[in-house]
Formats: sequence, structure tokens, C-alpha cells
Amino acid sequence: MSENKSEDSENTSGSAKLGSYFDSSTPTIFDEIVSSNKTDIFGTNAPSKFNMPPGTPSGNIFENDSSFDDQSSEHSSVSDAHRDAWIPSENTRKILRSLATSGNQIDRENLTMPGISTAEDLIDPIREATLHFLGEDETINRTVPVLSEVTQDETGLRSLIKEGCYRAAVNLCGRLLAVYGQGYGKINHPSKHTPHSLQLWFTRLALLTKLRQTTILEVEAAPFLNLDKPDMYFIFYPELYGSRSGSMASFSFRLLLAEIPAHCGKGKRSIDCLYAILYTIIKIIRNLESGLSEEGGIAKFNLEERANSLQLWKGRKSRTLISIINCALSIKNYILATEVLEQLLSSEWKKNQAEILNSAIGSIYLSLGDVSAAGKKFGIVQADTLKSEHLKELIDRGLTAVAQNAFQEALNCFKAALDLDRSNIMLQNNIAVCLLYTGKLEAAVELMENMVTVQNPIKSLQEAILLNMCTLYELHTTHSKQSKMHLLRQLNKYNGDATNIQCLKLTM
Repeated sequence: MSENKSEDSENTSGSAKLGSYFDSSTPTIFDEIVSSNKTDIFGTNAPSKFNMPPGTPSGNIFENDSSFDDQSSEHSSVSDAHRDAWIPSENTRKILRSLATSGNQIDRENLTMPGISTAEDLIDPIREATLHFLGEDETINRTVPVLSEVTQDETGLRSLIKEGCYRAAVNLCGRLLAVYGQGYGKINHPSKHTPHSLQLWFTRLALLTKLRQTTILEVEAAPFLNLDKPDMYFIFYPELYGSRSGSMASFSFRLLLAEIPAHCGKGKRSIDCLYAILYTIIKIIRNLESGLSEEGGIAKFNLEERANSLQLWKGRKSRTLISIINCALSIKNYILATEVLEQLLSSEWKKNQAEILNSAIGSIYLSLGDVSAAGKKFGIVQADTLKSEHLKELIDRGLTAVAQNAFQEALNCFKAALDLDRSNIMLQNNIAVCLLYTGKLEAAVELMENMVTVQNPIKSLQEAILLNMCTLYELHTTHSKQSKMHLLRQLNKYNGDATNIQCLKLTM
């Protein structure tokens, strides 16, 4: 059964939280496309397996941790010139210089030529399953917006994403990109790019990543490579942007493209791409520290702007290192992940941030079976009573107990932690897992049903939770289908189209 701090490498393609791709992007019309609300300390996108391995950490280990917001966010005091800065490759630099001086035509091989790869819209799997199992009358209770009911613009896109209708949002992105000549059948056809069109692509690819649509994702991401072709820079379009320098693509888009291979089972390639980004960031930081511009030219900004830009790029360095850690974990390269985490720890952090980093290293040790080393990193305090410990310490103690197959002790820890945070879905899921392993199957079922149907159905209707519930139902009774139908009704009523219906373990 899935336990929420546990992530399985074969399922990391689904572990990317959508907000992690939209948050901290260059300010655009898409600024409010995703709510910045944070949830639990640890994510709830656990894998689809009926087991509870000892804290195997993969996927985004800091995915829902707001403690790193001030370190990785794009600071509002930084101007667009600093946000857009990037160092082109030598070949791209030569081409851009040649275009500026001679105005020669550019070869097709030096152009970015993306397009939509499929003419078919993504369908709503919840509506399809509801229609199949429960009939058309039940679909009346489905109140989430569909593509035809929203404005065909960025406002409609925001609305669809806010409601969790990611498939409909992917379809709308495709329609909006067709306006730029980048719709279906336009791969390898030249077209003009703008920051707006690239944000649309960023949005579409981030949504496809979240939805684990890897076949479409790989094909549509491929034309962008590493965003270094000449037409990815403002200076390529002097008639539109004059002498404005920098990259039209956001830094978050750059990171996303580097991470996509890992979501498609090619973690080593992602690590190589991320180290290439890191190398450029380090060069930018050195240039700034030497009194130069980010690209290495004469600086045309004051000391305050320089300090703000340095803070921005050091934050981006940390974000890139965290991406490297996540990709290393996806291919079970725990040595690299630990080394990079230790490298991160060498920077200046607030106390709570350092504790989170140490806890992440402890989780890796747990996955390797080194409980002693994990305990040292968790910094567990041997207090007289559980009530005197903090939430995070209780969670770490519970995970350590799980690694030792001490499920009753883990259950006590998670229950004590829940007393400190009654709405924590992850903790309730973990309690249900421990109840199962301590022989209290009926109590586990009752706890999960109360969470999903009474306490907080909107927050609780997540794939990992539903998969665990359906597994419990199958263990509890031979008539589990009726209970699964109730869950389908809940999904139909409350969820958008992003949920993978396979979590209900139904055969259509």
C-alpha cells in the first residue's frame, strides 16, 4: 500500500506537482494560473503499489514544502533584464551576431519549429467511466467546466487549471498555439515565437507532464531542445523587441525541458541536461561577482540591482540542484542524491530549511536500510512523551519505525502527529496503512472512508488515497465493486479530469 513519504522510481513521471512548474516563473499574464496555496510538508502523490517500503524518496522531495519559497522564488525587485538573462552557446552567439550585421537568412536547422502532435483532444476519463458504469443520469452531477464552457483565452485556461481540468486545459493550449501557426501538423514548420507563445508551450508541457502523457510529451518537447536556438532570444526579432537581450523562455521552462526525459524513464539524460544548466548558472554568478553583466559584458546596472540579481541566480542554482536530486532519486542513484543534498546543506539556510534537508538525507538512508544513519539525520529527540515532540520529528520517528517493521510504534507516532495537524491527509493515510499492518483492516477502511466521504472529500480524492482505499476494499470483502462505485460518484462530483481512473482498479 502507498505510504505518502514513499515514492517509487517507476512512477515518478506522475509525481511532478503542477505548481512546481508554474511557481517562480518570469511574471507574465500566467502569474495567477495556479494557486500558490501549499498543503502538507510531504506530497501525497504516492505510487500505485500495495506495500509500504521504508521511505524510498523519489519524485519531488520538496514538492509541497513552503519553507523553500523565499530561497527559490523569483524576487519581485528584479527587473526583466536580469530574469531573462542567459548565456547563448558560441554557435548561437555567432549566428545572432551575423544576423545583426548582415541580415542573412537563417538555415532551417537553426530554427525552433514546434507543433501539436495529435489532432485528437484528450478526453475526460472520469466522465467516460461514470457514463460506462453508472449511466448518463449520473453525469448530470458532474459540474466541473468543460472546454466549450470557458473563454478561449488565458482567462479560460486559468479557470480550467484551477478546477483541476488539466486535460481540457491541454486541449485549450493546443487551440491557442494554432493561432501562432504551431498547431497540429506544424512540427518542422517555421513560425515566429513570442514570450506568450512560449508560455503557452510551457503550460501545455507542464500539464502533459502532470498527466503522464509521455508519448505526446516527448514528441512535443523535442523541437525546443535546450532553448538555445537563435529564435529563442529577443534579439532575433529586432523589429519587435529592438535591442532587448536575453531569452524569451522562462527559467522554469528551461528546467521543465531538462526534467522531461526523467519523466519518460531517461533520468541520466535529465541529469546531464540539468548539469548543463547549472554550469551556465555558475558562470552567470561568477560574472556578477566580477562586476560584469550576467552574459559577461559591461554591467549597466547599480550595486543594488547587482545584489538582487545575485540573489535571484543563487536561488535558481538551488532550484537546479533540487531538480538534480529528484532525477538522481528517480534512477535510484542515492549516492549522487546524497552528495548534492550535502552540497546544498553547505549553503546558508534557516534552521527549519536545514532540518528539511537533513530529513531528506535521512529518508535516503532509510531507503538503503541504514536506520542508524537516518536517525542521526532526522535528529530524533528521545523525549519522555510523544506530546513534547514537533510534528516533523513525529513523522520522522514514524518513518524510522516503519523501516524497522515496528508498525505499532509507527502508528503511535502518526496518531500523535495527527493531533497536531488534524487536517493532514498524508498522516491519515499513513495511519490507515499502519492499522492494516497491525491487523486492524476494518478500522483502516473506516478511517479512509471517513476521510474521503465526510471529512474533506475535495482534498482527499487523490489517486494514491483512492488506490489504497480500493486495495483495502478488495482485502475486506469480495463485493468491493459497490464501494468503488461510490468512490466514482465522489470523483464525478468533485474532481476535474486530471485523475487517472485506473486508481479505482475498475475494468472498463
